[in-house]
Amino acid sequence: MDIVMHFKEKNKKTLQGIYVILFLMLGYGLYKNGISYILIGKENMGEVLRLLLYPFLAVFSHVLTNLIQKKKPFSNIYEGLFLGLIVPPSFPLWAFTLILIGYTFIQCIHLKLPISKGLFFKILICLTSLIFAISYENQIESSTPYLYGTIDLFLGRSVGNFGTTCILLLLILYIILSTDFYYKKELPIYAICGFFLPALFYGIINPNYAFLREILNSHLWVTAIIFLPINEYSPVLKKAKIGYGFLVGLVSFFLTEILHIVDGPYYALAIMQLLFVLTRKLWIQKKTIVYAKKV
Repeated sequence: MDIVMHFKEKNKKTLQGIYVILFLMLGYGLYKNGISYILIGKENMGEVLRLLLYPFLAVFSHVLTNLIQKKKPFSNIYEGLFLGLIVPPSFPLWAFTLILIGYTFIQCIHLKLPISKGLFFKILICLTSLIFAISYENQIESSTPYLYGTIDLFLGRSVGNFGTTCILLLLILYIILSTDFYYKKELPIYAICGFFLPALFYGIINPNYAFLREILNSHLWVTAIIFLPINEYSPVLKKAKIGYGFLVGLVSFFLTEILHIVDGPYYALAIMQLLFVLTRKLWIQKKTIVYAKKV
């Protein structure tokens, strides 16, 4: 599995920090989508237990994959935990289970994908949501009027994935990941800038545009911080990284703000990863042909 935490040599403190943040995300997701409503009598404990099944099933799938591949059962368990956090809170458990089964199969046969496997998993979630008209609203949000302010959005009180709506926690995770040598910490900055600049310009020409609300789109931050800086699917050279990251942000802006596609950032990165892999293959083939002619 190659979500983002793919370091060959993991710093123990970095790994501990990752676990702490992921469990905080899990706890906040449970509170925001279930416990907070139980406290005011609008929900029952059954909803919290249902939400817990997402990370439980994802972790179980990861353990099963490790066993099949003859690895330590609980090796890199954070990867499974993360998959359980990027699902809409109202996503059907049967669909989530089927996607996990397919994902586990892909893992076990070591199928090479044109996009990173973690992003592929999220794209399957997005496409299933599109087909069955599943929104990111939890059960209460879908039936009760709500209005979230800027501070709410920053702290995670917003519509989004089950456990990754809190921008503050995502920023802390970014700081932790940035301590690792193999993490391409510049890419998230370039991507955010690629979204920020056209959004700022759009806000200037359109007074009704809610700039702060749109820039605090948790899907953008999840994509930029977690899915984008994967070594195998992103460039190494500085100028290439600037262009790649900026284009991810720019395409995300176009899909999200112009075409109004909620999952725009994920699709944007999938497009860029496909183009990157294709371009790299063509470049390698060209170099091979040139070398063969010289020989």
